[in-house]
Amino acid sequence: MYPYKVEYIFASSEKKKWYQSKGTVDAWTLAKELEALLVESHSKGYELVSITPILTHEMVHASYPATRTDGLIVTFRQLEQSE
Repeated sequence: MYPYKVEYIFASSEKKKWYQSKGTVDAWTLAKELEALLVESHSKGYELVSITPILTHEMVHASYPATRTDGLIVTFRQLEQSE
């Protein structure tokens, strides 16, 4: 069995995994969604390996280039089971 699991948490409001929100995603909301994923994965025997932000490029007001965080890649490793 492969000991790693990778999850993606979207940072935009229209792509929520656990709930729907009409507003923009704020840092507190994203933190709580990440916390829920960490708690759930830990309860299933996984430990956190890394969290990587995924940045995308966009144009602001049709002329200013900018980046925004599209989401987070969260990688877990399954804990070894003692027999």
